[in-house]
Amino acid sequence: MSEQKWQFEQDGLIINASRSTNGKGTVTWCGVSDSRTPGVFLRPVLRELSEKLKGAEVTVDFSKLEYMNSATVSPLINFVKALDGTCSRTLVLFSETDWQRTHLQCMRAIATTLKNTQVGSTPAPPG
Repeated sequence: MSEQKWQFEQDGLIINASRSTNGKGTVTWCGVSDSRTPGVFLRPVLRELSEKLKGAEVTVDFSKLEYMNSATVSPLINFVKALDGTCSRTLVLFSETDWQRTHLQCMRAIATTLKNTQVGSTPAPPG
């Protein structure tokens, strides 16, 4: 069985996901999420990804995300909570850019209540 890959796109938001044969999964968010109702698109997509990644060791990488509005935060938190319950380990990554720092701190606080989730950061891109 080879690596499985999925891609979801809507209004400037791109979510790339994969699961390798060694039980590792990645979910990378790119672009912009500024929909007024992102849950309409995100809930079914993230539910599907939670199922496909069940039992895997997953990295959710938001560091390439250029912007997300506050309406996007709730679906993200629910996704991370779902992964925490079904995956062997979840690592959530944010960039150290100014706008992502608040989300990083929020997710670190939430992760203290989760069993299998850690939160980390990557250096902000130069410039």
